[in-house]
Amino acid sequence: MTCPTRHNILWIVFDSLSETACAALPTLSAFRDSSLHFARAYAPSPEAGPARASLFTGLDMAAHGVWTEGVALPGRETTVAQRMADGGMGTWLVGRRQLAGASHWTTEHARPFEYAQFDWAHGPLHRSRQNAYLAWLEARAPEAYQEIFPAQPDPDATEISDRQRHALAALPEALGFNSWVGARVCAQLSQPAGGANCFGVAGLVVGETQGGAPNPHIPCETVDAGAMRQADAALAAMLERLDSTGLAERTAVVVTAARGALATSRGPMQDSALHVPLMIRMPGRAPRRTEAMVSTIDVAPTLYALADMPPPRRIQGRSLLDGTPRDWALSRLRSPDHRWQTALCMDRWKLVVTHGANGRAAHDSLFDLTEDPGEASNLAADPAHQDRLEQMVDRMIDARVALEDRTEPRIAKF
Repeated sequence: MTCPTRHNILWIVFDSLSETACAALPTLSAFRDSSLHFARAYAPSPEAGPARASLFTGLDMAAHGVWTEGVALPGRETTVAQRMADGGMGTWLVGRRQLAGASHWTTEHARPFEYAQFDWAHGPLHRSRQNAYLAWLEARAPEAYQEIFPAQPDPDATEISDRQRHALAALPEALGFNSWVGARVCAQLSQPAGGANCFGVAGLVVGETQGGAPNPHIPCETVDAGAMRQADAALAAMLERLDSTGLAERTAVVVTAARGALATSRGPMQDSALHVPLMIRMPGRAPRRTEAMVSTIDVAPTLYALADMPPPRRIQGRSLLDGTPRDWALSRLRSPDHRWQTALCMDRWKLVVTHGANGRAAHDSLFDLTEDPGEASNLAADPAHQDRLEQMVDRMIDARVALEDRTEPRIAKF
């Protein structure tokens, strides 16, 4: 299934959102029903930094090198936006990016010529002086801004107080972060060249930390209900603007999340932390739901296909428009604050290998996601499932081999 026509692209990226949460949101639920819906899409990591690096490059984390939070995407790697800009598309971003370090309230700079318009904002509680949302809030509602941030940022004080969180939650909907993202995207689409041959990214923030300091003991996070409502309304506004400007007829809209969100305390590799929404609405393409297992490293090559643009030579994902998904997904946690884990999802089964201090497997967990979606029953020690366990271990080895980077040219035979 090829896609030979170049589309304008609006790419909407949630920071933390599980696939199952979409059913409770009216706009997301309706959008899912009108799209090419990949119902079994998995992130390559429960940590936002590695997962987002894979999303924006089409590379596995072992290839791009962002192995945990706080590691910047190396300069040698090419992002989707860079490639789109080089190909002549107008590029812009509103909201979260998270491909470089932003500790101690520093600004995350885009790469040269990556975005023609860059409205960067890590989140509503990230106090960088270059946070475009906070600059807008201070100008639009100075009293509300002072209520949240009564003093200038102290680079050594990265914790967010409960008072600040309550002040943020008390903001009127129109002043919320995701409402601002939606309004800025709508304004961008309304410009004379805003929808002409464009690639736009809307970075929505719904995770509980809201751009504040992450919890080092939890590599994933739960979602904020108020931020989710705002994000769903912002999506509705963006889709309506595409319709009212006539851009919907030539714009592909892609909705996904960098990673999932915690639903229980079962651990960072639980299904909800890895299983993310992935929906693509294309002009002239009938909606369809597919149960094929895919990874979000496949999003970048899919975006290149939508733009009718050749991908970089160094890419590991596959376009989801050609109808040949690999039907498995590999996810890894390599945080220095947690036991390292590797997970393989394939068919109805999920294998999680927890690694010991020497890197070797310490213990295995095997789950039947159809019979046990909550992953309450570990079948790894069950004699009736030893053949399945061995098969999944073999397939995990195969998956790691399949994702090796072999793009370095061979210039000699000796």
